[in-house]
Amino acid sequence: MLPIKCISPRRADRMRKGLATVELAICLPLIVIIAFGSIEATNMIFLEQRLTAAAYEGARKATVPGKTSADATAATNSILSQFSISGSTVTITPTVTATTAVGTQVKVSVSAPISSNMGGITPFFTTMTNLSASVTMIHQ
Repeated sequence: MLPIKCISPRRADRMRKGLATVELAICLPLIVIIAFGSIEATNMIFLEQRLTAAAYEGARKATVPGKTSADATAATNSILSQFSISGSTVTITPTVTATTAVGTQVKVSVSAPISSNMGGITPFFTTMTNLSASVTMIHQ
């Protein structure tokens, strides 16, 4: 028969504390990476929604009778500046003039660099450089 080894309560406490320390050392880096990755992903989604809102306002302005591409670009840049988005580019196709035919599809595209608009370090999305959004409406 094998002898049964008794562990003292003090030793059992030390073993539990040691196990908790090892678990923390293994899990904490993973938890931190997941947390910061989630924050960065949320910031990217928020930036893309802001770009979409700016493109929408530009498209609304471009489809109003008598308005031009310059008016739509100004409206889009106004929204972008309110959202504190820097380095953005606005493209309107086709160029809208005061005589643009009714029923013409007008597409407003907005893009912005991720690095200057995320508000933090972006180590998780280094392969992406720009985010873009576009809205298409029919000229009235």
